[in-house]
Amino acid sequence: MTVAPIHYDCLLPVRADRLYTAWTTGWGLWLADAATVRATAREGEPFYFAVSEPGRTPQVHHPHYGRFLELIPDELVRCTWVTRGTAGAETQLSVRFTPGADGATHCALTHSGFADAASRDQHASAWPAVLAAQGARLSALSEQEFARAQHRGGGTDRTNRSMPDATLIPTRSYPDPAAAVHWLREVLGCVERLREPGPRVQLTMGNGAVVVAAWDAASAPASGGRPPATLLVRVPHVDDAYARALSLGATGLSAPATLAFGERQAAVRDPAGHAWTLSQTVADVDPASWGAVPVQPIG
Repeated sequence: MTVAPIHYDCLLPVRADRLYTAWTTGWGLWLADAATVRATAREGEPFYFAVSEPGRTPQVHHPHYGRFLELIPDELVRCTWVTRGTAGAETQLSVRFTPGADGATHCALTHSGFADAASRDQHASAWPAVLAAQGARLSALSEQEFARAQHRGGGTDRTNRSMPDATLIPTRSYPDPAAAVHWLREVLGCVERLREPGPRVQLTMGNGAVVVAAWDAASAPASGGRPPATLLVRVPHVDDAYARALSLGATGLSAPATLAFGERQAAVRDPAGHAWTLSQTVADVDPASWGAVPVQPIG
């Protein structure tokens, strides 16, 4: 017997990018016990979290398992969904986000693949209350709490083949980039990832990354006796981060702009004079499309 899927539409007072975070790496913000969340927002990757039953002593945890099937940042999350309530069946869940007025978002949820009508009816009655609670909880959270959820685990919840999977990426400038890359490989064990036009070279080191850039002393004199250096930090919403930086005394070096390699970036100088690049992943871009050459296989 084929069990009919669930379709449920609602309007939540939460931005689409926040909802995308909530349904990928931010389960602990609204549904799960935060310490139990294991999730990386990449297609094909599994996720896990547990939900505790309020008012129960001893505490009872209900495990939730799944695998991300399709991810379109700020637009769509499609995944498998296995809980006690699905009676062991690997159901499929999709949530589509459409921005509305005043920062609200239309959510269209579809849940299919139930083993029996009882499981389907249980979820059909539960999802409206769950989404209403989600909207109430998320609308009360700060941008910093969302940033922590996105960057939990030292990475980012957005995939872009043109960027290393690291939250903080320093750029170091050298008059001889090839010699610098050799030094970083031999001394620090860095691995070349991508050679960019410029020239610039992306390298990885453990779960971190560094970029080597060419430096012309005539056009960019050394500051304090050293070549210029910047720090790139990946943020969930670059326009918000840029506005907050200016309000807290930073000087704008470049306003937010969407670039060809799938990042929306801005640059500021903090009150102490240090330069920061703020970067938000907005698309997964093939490095070859903007002239970069992969050195290692990039998934």
